[in-house]
Order: sequence, then C-alpha cells, then structure tokens
Amino acid sequence: MNQDEQPNFNKPQKRDDSLEELKKDLYSRRDYFSTRSRSQDMLKKHDSDVSKDWGDKELVIKGRSLPDPVKRMALLKKTFVISVIFFLVSVGVALYVFFGGGNIVSSNNVDITVVGPVSIAGGEILPLEIQVSNQNNIDLDNVDLVIDYPDGTRQAEDTTVSLRRYRESLGTIAKGESLVKKIQAVLFGEAGNTKEISISIEYHVKGSNNIFSKEKKYNTAINSSPVTITVTSVKEINANQETEFVVNVVSNATAVIQNLALSADYPFGFTFQSSDPTPTWSNSLWSLGDLKPGVKRVVKIRGTIAGQDGEDRNFRFSVGTENPANENVIGTNFLTSVQKITIKKPFIGVNLALDGDTSDTYTAKAGKSIRADLTLTNNVGAKITDIKVSVKPFGNIFNPESVTVGQGFYRSSDNVILWDQTLEPSLSVLNPDDTASISFSLSTFMEEQIRKMKSPEMNVEVVITGKRLNELGVSQDVTSRATRVIRVATTLGLSTRAIYYSGPFTNSGPIPPKANSETTYTIVWSLTNGSNDLSGVKVTAVLPSYVKWLYASVPAGEKITYNPIGGQILWEVGDLKAGTGFSGSPRQMSFQVSFTPSVTQVSTVPPIVNDVVASGSDDFVGQMLETSNRSPITTDLSTDISFKPGQEVVTK
Repeated sequence: MNQDEQPNFNKPQKRDDSLEELKKDLYSRRDYFSTRSRSQDMLKKHDSDVSKDWGDKELVIKGRSLPDPVKRMALLKKTFVISVIFFLVSVGVALYVFFGGGNIVSSNNVDITVVGPVSIAGGEILPLEIQVSNQNNIDLDNVDLVIDYPDGTRQAEDTTVSLRRYRESLGTIAKGESLVKKIQAVLFGEAGNTKEISISIEYHVKGSNNIFSKEKKYNTAINSSPVTITVTSVKEINANQETEFVVNVVSNATAVIQNLALSADYPFGFTFQSSDPTPTWSNSLWSLGDLKPGVKRVVKIRGTIAGQDGEDRNFRFSVGTENPANENVIGTNFLTSVQKITIKKPFIGVNLALDGDTSDTYTAKAGKSIRADLTLTNNVGAKITDIKVSVKPFGNIFNPESVTVGQGFYRSSDNVILWDQTLEPSLSVLNPDDTASISFSLSTFMEEQIRKMKSPEMNVEVVITGKRLNELGVSQDVTSRATRVIRVATTLGLSTRAIYYSGPFTNSGPIPPKANSETTYTIVWSLTNGSNDLSGVKVTAVLPSYVKWLYASVPAGEKITYNPIGGQILWEVGDLKAGTGFSGSPRQMSFQVSFTPSVTQVSTVPPIVNDVVASGSDDFVGQMLETSNRSPITTDLSTDISFKPGQEVVTK
C-alpha cells in the first residue's frame, strides 16, 4: 500500500449501508407497497444464511434445551390420571358420609319447635307443646330439657311456689325421630309486658364426653293484669290538711291469686297517720292474703301532706305477690297506679316552733321544758273570723302535768289546749296578711321513766278553724292543721378509770409511781345506753408520749386497736342496745399500759390517757350522739379498793 492509498475510516461499512437504507425506507414518503417489496427482498437475502434442516436436534434457547414433545405428552397424561383418581375418591367419601351413616352430628340438625299462645292473661296457665327433632344420622343420648322462665312465674300445680328453672330428662332421641313434651306454668306481670322463655336441650353423643346444646327463645305477651287497682282521693288539698286514700284491689284471674300484697310509695311531705287495715310492715305494705276470682280488698290510708302552693305530689300504689325471700316487699309486680294531688296554700297558715325549731321532728332532752310558739297567718284576700285553736299533745313520753298556758285553757280531762276569741281577743278577726301568735310550754317525762319505754315519742297536733266569706258572699268554714313530732334521744354513758390492785391484769412497778421506774396500770372503760338502740358506737383516746401500749386487752371478742403514730386507741363497739347498763350489764373493755415518769413529773399527778370520747348514732331519732370525760385518766386510782390517798403523786 503506498502512501497515497490511506485507509478511510469514515467510509461506512456494508452492514451500516443496509441499516441506513432500511431507515430511509421506513421514514420515506414513498408508498407502502414499494417499501414493503424492498423489505421483503432484504429479508430473503438474510434468510438464506439460516439452516433449514432441524433434524433430531433439540432447540437451544439461551443455553437451555426444550423438552422432547413425547416426554411432555407423558407428563400431561400422568397429571390427568391423578386428578381423576382424586375426584373419584372425594365423591366416594361424600357419598359414604351422606348415605352410609357417618358418625357426624350437628346442632343445626336438631330442631326445637314450640307451640303456645302469643299472649295470655296474667295469672292464667300457659300451656306449651315442645317438639324436639333429631335429623342427625346418630342418636342423641342423655337428652335433658331445660326451661328458664322469667321473673314472676309460678308452678301451675301450686301458684305459691316460684318457678325459675325447669329441667327434665328425655332419655334418648334416635336418629330421624322426634319427641313431644307438654308443660304448663303460670305467668304474672303487668299488662303489656312481654315475657321471654328460654327453652334448650342438652345431650351427649356416642363416643364423646362433650355436652352439646341447642336453644330456642319463646315470647308471649301479658294481655291483661290478674288484678285491677283503683285509687280514690281528692285532686287538690290545702297544705298540712289531712286526706284519705281508698285503694280497691279486685281479682280478674280465673284461679286464686295467693300471697297478694299492696305497697305504697309516698312522696316527700306526706305524714302517715293511720290505715285500715293496719300495715303489715312499716307504714307502706299490706298483706292481702289469697284473693279468689272477683273478690275485692279495700285499704284506707290517712295522712297529711305538706308543701308549697301549686306543688304536685305523686303517690304510687303497687299490687303483686309477696317476695318468697322477703315478705316485706313485692316480688312480682302486677300493676302500679299513680295518684297525683296538687297542694294549695292553706287559708290559714300555721307555723309551730319548738324552742325556735320549725322542723317536722324535734329532738328534746328528757324532762326539759319545751317552749312552743304558734303563729297564724291569713293567706286569703278576705278576713277570717271566729278563729278557734286546739292543740293536743299525746305520746308515751308526754307529761300531762307539765303543760302551762298563757291566755288559753288546758283541758286536762283529754289533754287539749284551747284558745278562742274569748280567751285571746286577737282571734276574733284576722284580716288578709295579718298574723296572730300564741304560746304554751310542755315537757317529757324524766329519763328514768323514759328509759323503760320503747320508741319514746310525743306528737303535738294543731287544728285551727275559722269562717270566711267566699266569692258568692256565703260564709264558709276553713280548717288548717299542723303536726310536730317530739322525740327524746338516748343517753350514751361513758365511765373511765385506772386501777392497779384489781382488775383482769396483774400490774407491777412502784405505787406511788417513781421517777425513771416503770409502773403498769389497767384502764377500764364502761358504756351504758338509755332508751334507744345505738349503732356505729366507738370510743377513742390518746396516749401521752411517755405512756406505752402493752397490747393486752379483755374481753378477747372486743375489737380494740392502737396506732403508734399519734398514739390513738380505737375501740369499735358497733351496736349498743337500749337499756345496756340499766336492765343489763354495761359494755366494758379493759387494757393495760405502762408509765415511766420523768424527774420533771415529780410531785405531780400526770395523765396517762387523754381525750376519751364515745360516739354513736341514735337509730330512733336519726342523730349522732357524743359524750366524753372532761378530765383525763390520771394516776389517781381513787376507784381502786386498795388505793390510799397520796399514792397518785410521782416520787423521786
């Protein structure tokens, strides 16, 4: 190669020329067919280099060979045969389970059918027909029928017996068979209530220890109450005026209703006075006994209602059967009636203050004179004339000989205090918004007499009458009433002392006490109680820092504790019956302490127990009582029979 013949590296190669031509044809504006013809010519040219003889060689793609077609066909045949075998086996198992009686049980194949009325009168017998069907391919063994009844259900054979759950063994229910059971019960309740009964069966199957169950709910409505209740009373009443409720209870049932009871729920401000018949419990429950069909019971209740002008008071009267567990309450309520009474301002307002206290119940001290101030007010727009006032104290603690009256007259034959215009001129006329005041005094018996009484109480009943002209100009009698209750709180007595020579413990150490020497003492607390029961009674005290608690106390049944932080002693007495210490022995507690005097206490009589306080709640008057010894318990052992004067002083 000479110098002029230099290689040309920019000259395109043959392959590049072909690609360039193809690109030109692709983007050329020439028609599609001419371009396609040239493209086919180019493909033929390149295809001439490819071998057309495959022979028995395997095709190799990217280094992997494809399986022989014969082998692939054999693999597909094997897969198809396995699928057919699996399908046939599955069908065989299903046919065996379905037709061959496999031991498979399901609660879905147990059916409970209940036939009974959708509604029933309260107190009537409810008949139910229960069918249990076994659609399983296996027997149900040890089948139990269990029925849970709602509250208020009674046995059909004896309605005095409550029925909450019924269980009966049905034995074995064979596969494909059904069993029918008829049961009866008596439902009680208010009209309109829906009662739900839960019916279930419990069973076993052969070869299993498990208990299977199936449940069915059945609802029936109470379409009428077994009794009717009507209440008759006034619709409006003056405050503090006496009123009467007449309650009629009539049986609608076709059978005897046993253990029937009536209860009354009184609103605030109502004061019960009496009833016919008398209540069975408290002032609010009456036992009506057994009520035959169509028979009526009548209860009359009397009392006074306090309140402000325009206020409403709702009285609720309920009738039902007694609770078997507590005869003082209604167990199953049949019916409730609400009676509303509107309070109007009394024509003559009455305010009775006892020692300045105007509350409904006043707690007095036994034997102490009580001042009573009675204020009358004209509440109407017309004058009231010819006013008469009578006051009658009564009760087991009232002392008839204690009454004193200013301008009035005490009629001792029936213990009534009287005033009228001849005795008190201000009572001749009471103009609108005017007031008049009168007073008297009385007292209870002394504590020694009251202590023998149960529930010591006195009532003071005030009745005021007068005349006024109504809107038609006709003279009309007007009446107002007021009542106050006086009760005497019990007396909680506390006695404390220290002893050395006697008592339940053996004491040691010098007597009189000596500085820097330890002496032990026995502390005795005694409690007494007068006329009323006490609850929550406790005694507390504090030990000085120089006195030590010895953790010894008697009797063992009493609960006494000591807290070293603060040195507090607590005796939790609990209930203390009336008459304790008077009709019986006092409640007593003894414990032991030790005292080591300091030289600074020489020639003194130091306290060894401080701040002894007894407290408790008087259940009758509803008041907390508290009593304490003003003086601490000291080393003065004057109540100890062997103690000598002078032995209380600390020596060197």
